[in-house]
Amino acid sequence: MNFQTRPLSKSFGAEILDADLTQIDEDMAEAVLSAVHKHAILLFRRQSLHDEDIYRLSVALGPVEEPPAAKDNHSPGFKSIVYLANINSLDGRLIKGNFVEKTDGGWHSDQAYRKNPATLSTLFCVIAPESGGGTSFANTRLGYESLPTELKDRLENMKVRYSPGKSHGVPDIEVTHPAVLVNPESGAKTLYVGPAARGFEGLDDSEGRALKDKLLSHQFRSEHIYQHNWRMGDMLIYDNAHFLHRRDAFEGIRFHKATRLYLSPDRFAVPD
Repeated sequence: MNFQTRPLSKSFGAEILDADLTQIDEDMAEAVLSAVHKHAILLFRRQSLHDEDIYRLSVALGPVEEPPAAKDNHSPGFKSIVYLANINSLDGRLIKGNFVEKTDGGWHSDQAYRKNPATLSTLFCVIAPESGGGTSFANTRLGYESLPTELKDRLENMKVRYSPGKSHGVPDIEVTHPAVLVNPESGAKTLYVGPAARGFEGLDDSEGRALKDKLLSHQFRSEHIYQHNWRMGDMLIYDNAHFLHRRDAFEGIRFHKATRLYLSPDRFAVPD
């Protein structure tokens, strides 16, 4: 099947205009994956999705699993769905996710601290905040392509170190990933270096900080960033290797639901 689309930004992303995600089947799932591969991030507006619908959509696209971190805000019925909110659940406990603080969140790539991070992510808006609260996406393909040749050459075969933060609630084990990921189908290269990177193999702390700062100065150019201003019923599906993202400051109540998908490395770039 073919979707009708319109661009989200000048350089990347697409809004899908004619899809009801509650009707997901094998053909639609393949069309969604093909569109993600082409556009990196997809927006579906005016979706009405309960937890069961989000789960059905996610498993149709690829394997899902219960995320290891922040287990106190997983959906009670579907542990692979994460609640990101600053409201109370039915039992009176705060569904805190990472929304207790209403300031800007930190730029990150989902699960970079894991040996096998998520390939794709879904993010569904249940309640949009009164003001602010967008999610900004920095395209890491454009970040890599903006680097000078000598810096690209330096990154060839370089490994970057990550480990979880205290809020993740998982063992503090350091992992390494390639600093540059390569999509197996398109050959497109993306920069897999975020602010949370602990350093680089073969470099001392001072050299590592200087290199990271230089890379991020290219990554966070304004022309590489798309800011999504949420409406209730918005669903975003994005390629995790293609973006760093962050929550923008907001006022009021905010409630999102997220899943993480783990696809085959023969189609998408997968950190190893």
